[in-house]
Amino acid sequence: MKSRMDMNKDALLSGKNTTFHRMTRRDALRVITATAGTLVAGSVLDACGSTAASSSSGGPVTLQFWDTFTTAEINLLHTMGAEYTKLNPNVKINFYEIPYAQRPTKIPSAVQTNSLPDIIRADYPYQWYLSTQNKLAFLENDLKGWDMRTAIYDTVWEQTSYQGHIIGVPQDKFTDVFCYNQDKFDRDGIKQFPTTWAELIEACQKMTHGDEYGLAFYPDTGQLFTDFLLEGGGKLVDTNMNPTFNQDPGVASLQMLVDLVKKYKVTPPGVTGWQYANSDDALRSGKIGMAEFGSWIIGNYQEAKVPWKLGIGAMPKGPAGNGLISATTMYMVMNTSPHQPEAIAFLKWLVSRQNALRWAKTLNHEPIDKYTAADPYFATPLFKPFQTSLPYASAMPATPAYNAVNQAITQAIQQAILGQKTPKAALNDAATTAKSALQG
Repeated sequence: MKSRMDMNKDALLSGKNTTFHRMTRRDALRVITATAGTLVAGSVLDACGSTAASSSSGGPVTLQFWDTFTTAEINLLHTMGAEYTKLNPNVKINFYEIPYAQRPTKIPSAVQTNSLPDIIRADYPYQWYLSTQNKLAFLENDLKGWDMRTAIYDTVWEQTSYQGHIIGVPQDKFTDVFCYNQDKFDRDGIKQFPTTWAELIEACQKMTHGDEYGLAFYPDTGQLFTDFLLEGGGKLVDTNMNPTFNQDPGVASLQMLVDLVKKYKVTPPGVTGWQYANSDDALRSGKIGMAEFGSWIIGNYQEAKVPWKLGIGAMPKGPAGNGLISATTMYMVMNTSPHQPEAIAFLKWLVSRQNALRWAKTLNHEPIDKYTAADPYFATPLFKPFQTSLPYASAMPATPAYNAVNQAITQAIQQAILGQKTPKAALNDAATTAKSALQG
């Protein structure tokens, strides 16, 4: 995302209700893809957009801007939008925060009714859904010579590019990290954050006693499994979108999760059925030592005034080395917009060198670019793991149909932990389900 991240598993939420501040950006997969994955079937096009067109209006322009932000992000966005329109009085911006209940349907319905706005800010996998629906403007020509084009990290641009075209302007990236209770680490004699799977197990065992546990996770979205898979040398899919998570690295990764729960017993009871809010509550309350989240936790926990010191740790190295997921959120310009040049100009200002730094510092989000990363604000221990993780970061698969993969992996994790199937059998069945969805 966010923040995702004040987010929840099922969707990126906005609005004043604090319940909506309990989710992660990557965790928005289920709501977003549930509809997008269905609509894309039978509608994949060879082309995914068009080059930005010239504005047909010489007078004032009103940009329609839809987003899926959280409250803190909305407040900052609106402030920056007001500043931009003051600098550019010929431009008016109508912001619309998509309500929670409309997250699964608002954009797909607008695609079907040809009522899309000028700009949409959304998370994975909406860039792939809108691309396959041939609704996004190609931005590469408009971004030539823009200093942020080379400053923003390549792994971020990878997630805003489709079939050789740039189809989005990056706004955030959220890298998987462990967020941990430094006070509990100190009390339990853990002198440094684990750097290997073996050290992770040892640290979790030290922190497990009484009604406290080493770590928690939630199976939905394949939390921990996907990162362990990459650290084992595996991938979710191959270049042809065939599932590969059931190969040996995937089996070893799932066995690691099973062992954490059943063999080492370092997770709370019932973790198989947990979701984001359960892990978040357990970490906030001091009942666990660590959980996998992202940089949104920094701002969330500062605002919540948790009574212990927060630490951030990079994902420990696995059998094949380092690996983790980093998800990008972005702004997209619709190729149906009559005001594409004005929309692109606003986005380039919004993610300019100065404003990218302002966004990250205000929200305590990790940097997306080298300029922001060089600011002393991000030289603290809380942000260092995001920078050290950058060379090992991978993107989620470029498909709008990932919901079926997520659901299949979630079920496989639960089946293996509950002893209903072996890790290999569970993942084989999941791969069969995933292949049908991805190739459909």
